Amino acid sequence: MTASVRRAGAPRHGVVVGGSIAGLLAARALVDHVERVTVLDRDDLPRAPVTRGGVPQGRHVHGLLDRGRELLEGWFPGLTDDLVAQGARLGDPGETGVWCFRPEPLAPSSTGMQALLVSRPLLEWYVRLRLLQDGRVEIREDSSVLDVAFSQDETRIVGVVVADRDGGTPALVPAQLVVDASGRNSRTTEWLERRGYFAPPEEVRRIDKRYATHRVRPVGDGAAPLAVAVAARPGVPRSGIMLAQEKGEYVVSLVGRGGVQPPLAWPEFVSFARTLAAPALADALAGMRPLDAGATYRFPANRRRRWERAARLPEGLVVTGDAFCVFDPVFGQGMTVAAIEAAALGRCLAEGGDRLAERFHGAAADVVDNPWTIAVGGTPDEHGGVPFPERVIKGYLDRYLQAASSAPDLAAAFLRVSHLHGSPRELLAPRRALRVATVLARDALRPTARTHRGIAAPHRPAPPGANVPIGEAR
Repeated sequence: MTASVRRAGAPRHGVVVGGSIAGLLAARALVDHVERVTVLDRDDLPRAPVTRGGVPQGRHVHGLLDRGRELLEGWFPGLTDDLVAQGARLGDPGETGVWCFRPEPLAPSSTGMQALLVSRPLLEWYVRLRLLQDGRVEIREDSSVLDVAFSQDETRIVGVVVADRDGGTPALVPAQLVVDASGRNSRTTEWLERRGYFAPPEEVRRIDKRYATHRVRPVGDGAAPLAVAVAARPGVPRSGIMLAQEKGEYVVSLVGRGGVQPPLAWPEFVSFARTLAAPALADALAGMRPLDAGATYRFPANRRRRWERAARLPEGLVVTGDAFCVFDPVFGQGMTVAAIEAAALGRCLAEGGDRLAERFHGAAADVVDNPWTIAVGGTPDEHGGVPFPERVIKGYLDRYLQAASSAPDLAAAFLRVSHLHGSPRELLAPRRALRVATVLARDALRPTARTHRGIAAPHRPAPPGANVPIGEAR
């Protein structure tokens, strides 16, 4: 790692609550600006790349988007090559994936990106080992954070109160900066409210999605694309995604909405895939065999805590990762968003410690805006309605994706935005809209069925009023 340059007045000791991806990357950002970093995690951390109890969604599909891979490569040079050497797969998502955001897939395209297809346990294990190569970093496992510690006037955080997970005497771990990366069950609002601070406002989009996941492997010498995804459609509130991983394996998750639980038994699992809006995933599964008994997971709601709008916060505390904003896992944005937030934290620390929480939470909100738009577009808000601007954009994007099924340039632009290399607004630019209209007019004069890498995806007209946001229809 590069040597740090600590500004005068910068925190000497930073504590990160939570040792998952968001916490590890926040610690990496801190290393360049403090004398030492302590990461606290409740789990007994595994000595090998295996799923752990503190990450309940760890067995399900995870994606590291290209923007996230670039950031991790910058912090841990050689990461991409090291993980590929351990079996991870690498490829241009436009050339190696089948993306059915409508019944017909996106046209094959060259995006200039490199998607790193690797399991969540291997990536987290690798990052943790690389981080520990820096002697200034300590990771304390089996450690439960019971509270944050305040200065006498309760205006500043001075550390955290920690006890062994299985009991023991609570003790203070002093720190000038505490980063809450403890995930969606963060207790920070509870701790602050006890001292008279107001909880930040929240935005919640309920979806009640249920996942069923298997690890699979091609039968015999069979082959499959590195990625296959089929989004839900109006009238078909089911979706699925399969991604390659190390050891020649794949992980595939099927998703039901509104309380629908996809089955785990393999024949029924494949039959459920046949009910999706396109056959691509079921066709791929026909050449696979399961390697496990499967796992289930429930995701009730997208939840965005508006820490940037908090009326008052103590100095020395920032919130990141799922404690800041939690997205529907089907979009595979969480790890990359955590990386972008960590980069923002590093920039804020480089500018000094004054008003750090205010500056970082504002920067993190800017980071979250685009993936939040991708994840919740078209989902009813807390009042049960979809805001009118979202309905308009949703309709346009469905037409965009229809055009992108035959226009590689539109497909590549969409995938780059999906990998967080740009804003969804880029897809709404006048030149893009004109291109969409031109392609749709051309295709209307010569409608044809298309086949994508041998996986049939016949063109079917969308039902009246069918719309789709970026990523997945609601």
